[in-house]
Amino acid sequence: MTAGFFRECSNPDCGFRYPDLNITCELAYCPKCGELAPVASRINSNFKKYNSSEYHREIIPLLDNIRSVYNVGSIIRTCEGFGIKEIILSGITPTPDHPRMNKTGLGTIPNIKWRTSDNGFKKAIKLKANGFQIICLENTQAAISIGQVNRDLLFEHLCLVVGNENLGVDPEIQKISDLVIAIPMAGEKESFNVSVAFGIAVYHLSIIARI
Repeated sequence: MTAGFFRECSNPDCGFRYPDLNITCELAYCPKCGELAPVASRINSNFKKYNSSEYHREIIPLLDNIRSVYNVGSIIRTCEGFGIKEIILSGITPTPDHPRMNKTGLGTIPNIKWRTSDNGFKKAIKLKANGFQIICLENTQAAISIGQVNRDLLFEHLCLVVGNENLGVDPEIQKISDLVIAIPMAGEKESFNVSVAFGIAVYHLSIIARI
């Protein structure tokens, strides 16, 4: 959160209320009707940061064949927020070198170590051989609800795999996974956006890791 204003149009027939980051200018005009829009509230840059350092069960995300650069940027921002230090990008997944990545990464990309792999399946096999529990986020018949995942089911080192927006996680990665987990849906759609689903899963795995 940064410093800024919330302005409200002085025209009673308009009343448009909107944020303004230009703190150097007190005078502004409503972008909808053109009347004066005085400052209604001021926002400073001071906020409380809730420390998540107690989460530290190791989680390495494996983003396998994610298509959208914006989804990857959003996932990286989520990783940084949870203190995740390393992420693996495999297949066609865009890397932080992409010029549009920072639009959703919002300055967090330099804080994350990232590696690439041409073959996510082989990378998952290698991580598993090195003691990582492979947890695949996919809505399949073999999946268990994320709400059923408790501390006793988790290893000390986790690899959370999310896959392609249209095809999901590679079936071969699913086969070698120690856990396949799904997020219950109450609406008509069958799945969440991959970056949203990733955030839900990382939060859940982080919280139950310390219960």
